[in-house]
Amino acid sequence: MQITAQKKKEYAQFLALLLKSAREVFVSVPFMISETLLAILVVALAQEVFGAAVFVALISLQLLICDDVLPTTLPFLLLCSFVTNCYDSFNTFIGYAVYAPIVVACVVFHFVVYAKPMRTGESVYGIVAVMVAIMLGGIGNFSILEYAYGSYYIFGLGAGMVAAYYLMKSQFSVRRNYDIRIRFSILMSLMGCLCVAIVLAGYLRNYFDATYVAYVQGFSRNNISTMLMFAMPFPLYLSGKGKQGWAALTVVFVAAICATTSRGGLIFGGIEFLVCCAYWIFTGKRRFVRALICGAGMLFILLCSGEVIQQVIEGRLSGDRVTGDIRYKMIWEAFARFEESPFFGSGILDNTISYGASKKKGAMTWYHMMIPQIIGSMGLVGIAAYGFQAFMRAKAVFTKTSKWSLCLGISYLGVLMMSQVNPGACCPLPFELLAVLLFILQERRLEELSLPLAKEYWER
Repeated sequence: MQITAQKKKEYAQFLALLLKSAREVFVSVPFMISETLLAILVVALAQEVFGAAVFVALISLQLLICDDVLPTTLPFLLLCSFVTNCYDSFNTFIGYAVYAPIVVACVVFHFVVYAKPMRTGESVYGIVAVMVAIMLGGIGNFSILEYAYGSYYIFGLGAGMVAAYYLMKSQFSVRRNYDIRIRFSILMSLMGCLCVAIVLAGYLRNYFDATYVAYVQGFSRNNISTMLMFAMPFPLYLSGKGKQGWAALTVVFVAAICATTSRGGLIFGGIEFLVCCAYWIFTGKRRFVRALICGAGMLFILLCSGEVIQQVIEGRLSGDRVTGDIRYKMIWEAFARFEESPFFGSGILDNTISYGASKKKGAMTWYHMMIPQIIGSMGLVGIAAYGFQAFMRAKAVFTKTSKWSLCLGISYLGVLMMSQVNPGACCPLPFELLAVLLFILQERRLEELSLPLAKEYWER
């Protein structure tokens, strides 16, 4: 039976309509909420490995169908959040590496078939500078085999992040038929909701016993705290767009950070919350009322998490615990490595520092502190590179400042602070990749400001 030209045209129109409908569904807020509920179900049933397979399949499908990369952002962040429950699971996940070519093929298909014009911005210069510092760090100290084993970190924090910048920049620079600020803020807030559910599930599994430390509760306190700090300012931005109820989520996020018992989360999450309060008060009307609401929020946090905070201060922030912490020892090791190799440091693959004896399989030998990591691993070249990157990122935040630029800046401030006591920005996925995306959105804001018709819109 021969298909007529008219029938072919009708089939093509039907397929185009079906494709358009699928794309609209994937980028819609109801679908984002359903993805979050699915992730919460995964956590509730403690099926993180199976959930990871489901979400990787979902992301792969979205890469094939959608010409917009935004729909993949939330499932990726949800996946990264709930797999933190799978602590020290290298052997579990490495078995699924045989399926990696399928995922890679979907990524290649998306960025080839739905290719957008390549664009660049100022923040990439800092990424390139860091790439050079990482490549030169400890040069001559490692064998080819050691570089091969550490390629995820060498490539991921260096050339891989440059490649990720250009791929995401090309996609996120395209104008869409939705407000990317609102949509991105919603997906970050939903990611925060999943992290709250992860903390709550940890306590429920241990009968609300707040004396259990977080690794017994079944979640990674530091990683979950970092994700919550990424998410913290976005509900406040939404509240400034006529969605006042969202602001309560920021308070919930902070309470969840306190409940994790993470020392870094408690200290730096508290600082970020104060910055968020100032942001919310001074970017809106009725500032006195907002100040009172912020005070009520702080009281709520203390009432809900006061006992946990007290336990952390007494048990995990005492002088003996701090000076006996492995991080304290590695501060001096960083300076020792700097003295041995002041220009290039000992390299991020250096396993001779204290953490090298206890690191988990597949992990890097982190200093668990960003500044000592730079000093010890990359020397003067690293200090210059990261200093330049910090300057360029600060410049992006404070150039033609707006509510949106400050929101993105506060989000980055969260991971930057946590990186002083945890791997943070030294983890390619998801932390540094998400940081790169935040500054791509900053660049988009500045690019749109140069268009007269969009100036008033993007200044809000």
